Formats: sequence, structure tokens, C-alpha cells
Amino acid sequence: MAGWKPSRGTTGCTDRPVSAPITPDNPREGFVGDPSAGIYRHPTIVDGVTAKDELYRQETFGPIVTVASFADFDEAVDLANGHGYGLSAAIYTASPVCAFRFRERVSAGMLSVNNSTSGAEAHLPFGGNGRSGNGSRLSGIWVLDQFTRWQAMNWDYAGRLQKAQVDVAAVDPDMSFRL
Repeated sequence: MAGWKPSRGTTGCTDRPVSAPITPDNPREGFVGDPSAGIYRHPTIVDGVTAKDELYRQETFGPIVTVASFADFDEAVDLANGHGYGLSAAIYTASPVCAFRFRERVSAGMLSVNNSTSGAEAHLPFGGNGRSGNGSRLSGIWVLDQFTRWQAMNWDYAGRLQKAQVDVAAVDPDMSFRL
């Protein structure tokens, strides 16, 4: 993050500015891409982040990961919701009670239990809640209804006026028929 000065523990590129760019002058061992062909950053883990830190209040995307400690489930939920972003969140637990409490109380748009937050399911709504995402929760086949206008057209190109289908056959009623 530009201009951010770490006040907590960092891991990864501790000899460089946090999430520094990979450039020919600032190479990364094992990097096989062309640093001038895109924007590449050294990965960084920042530990000890609190709700008072600027980094907590910013929505960040890799390769930076922030780690915050909490005393109990309620504090973890407060941390998950407190910054106002809500793209995705995950919990790792063996407790179904905690998993359902997590789903009930965390406001993120995508929730994962015992799974990472990376990637979205294309057939499910996606886009985040709060200040996250693109302002839309649409994906999958349902997006067609949101962004299209359905219209039906019937074209009879016979070149003459056609009778409606109910007018085509003459039916003689059986007036004696009863159910």
C-alpha cells in the first residue's frame, strides 16, 4: 500500500517497502515474468493489525495479507464487520454452531467455512456487501434478466391475413354431452 509505514510485524519482504513492486532493479528470486509487462508486487504478511490501523480500514487485495488477533468469537465478528467492507470472509472451525453464528453475524457477500476466500462460484451472486465489490451482486444466468429486456415477436410472412388458430376449424358441439 503506497505510503503505508508498517507499525506491526511484517514477513516476506522485510528488506523492502511493504508490497514493493517487482522491477528489474528490485527483482524477486524465482519470478519468471517480465516485470515491465505488468504490475507485480512482492508478497507481504502484516501481523498484529488492529482496528485502529489504517491498513485495517483499507480494502486490500493481494499480495498483502493482514493478520489480526482476537480474544473471542464476538471480537472476531466485530473485526470482520468493523471496517465496512464485505467482499468475502472465511472461518475455520469444527463447530457447526460457530459456522452458523458466523453466517448469521458476518455481513460479507460471500462466506466460506473451512475454505479460502479466493474465487467465486460463477452460479452464485457475487459482488460484495458494504463498501466492497462492483455495486452489483449479479452473476450466473440470473444476470441475463437484469441486463436484458425480453421481447417476443411473431412474424407470419405468408403475405395474406391469417385466421387465428381457434378460427381455423369448425367444430360441431355435442349438446347432449355431460360430465
